[in-house]
Amino acid sequence: MVRRISRTAIAAVIAAVTGLPLSAETLADALVLAYRNSNLLEQNQAVLRAADEDVAAAAATLRPVVNYVLQSGYAKTAVCEGWANDLSVNASFTVVDFGRNRLSLDIAKEPVLSTREALVGVEQSVLLDAVQAFMDVRSSAENVAINDNSVRVIGEALKAAQDRFDVGEVTRTDVAQAEARLAAARAGLAAAEGQLAVAREAYKAATGAYPGALAAAPRPPALPRSLDEAKAIAQRSHPSVRSAQHEVTAAELRVAAAAAERKPEVSIGAQVSSDLDNDPTGQVG
Repeated sequence: MVRRISRTAIAAVIAAVTGLPLSAETLADALVLAYRNSNLLEQNQAVLRAADEDVAAAAATLRPVVNYVLQSGYAKTAVCEGWANDLSVNASFTVVDFGRNRLSLDIAKEPVLSTREALVGVEQSVLLDAVQAFMDVRSSAENVAINDNSVRVIGEALKAAQDRFDVGEVTRTDVAQAEARLAAARAGLAAAEGQLAVAREAYKAATGAYPGALAAAPRPPALPRSLDEAKAIAQRSHPSVRSAQHEVTAAELRVAAAAAERKPEVSIGAQVSSDLDNDPTGQVG
């Protein structure tokens, strides 16, 4: 009977073959951390929410306006005594305004759409920083490993040169040259370790956490087949271009709204009032 192999066992085999720990962080993990922990994204999301409130306020102008007043007072005179309560309700609705209120709503919508595209641009920048930080850490770690291996190899070469010098096969100059190469390799290792420390700090700034063991980067997506195709995609979908387009539309709508302001407005209204006196005829006993 064939036994089923658990996913944990499969992952352990893969980790043993690739040399990566089971908890290796992927590029997707880094992107998730960057998106969750970015204060810049949170700030721009708050700006978008504020812009949405402007749309709600503009939409309210298309609805009827109802005002009410409730007054209450107590009176005591020589002939009567009691409470006087009055309720007044006033409603109005714009019938014809030549599109002013509708244009105001459209004008309020365009900045929201522009802000959304700007937010997409900020998201792309935040995620690009995370990708750059991820690759820098991997590159710096590989550089440290290469320099560390060089130190070990040159150290072995120095030991061999020293042994050959002891038996008289080489001169003191050969040993000194081997020592100089080892010193240079150690300096290169120290520089690589410093660069790795810088890359780790940049990773923390981009994602909000220090990196652990990083997995290999995924296969890059396919690129456009030509420069003209890449330009066409950018002109069609780049958030900065789309944001500017919404700003242009908003400017055109403001011109139309200014022209509509010269035209008259027709509205209808109604008012209802009621006397709610509890005891308007009460006599003083």
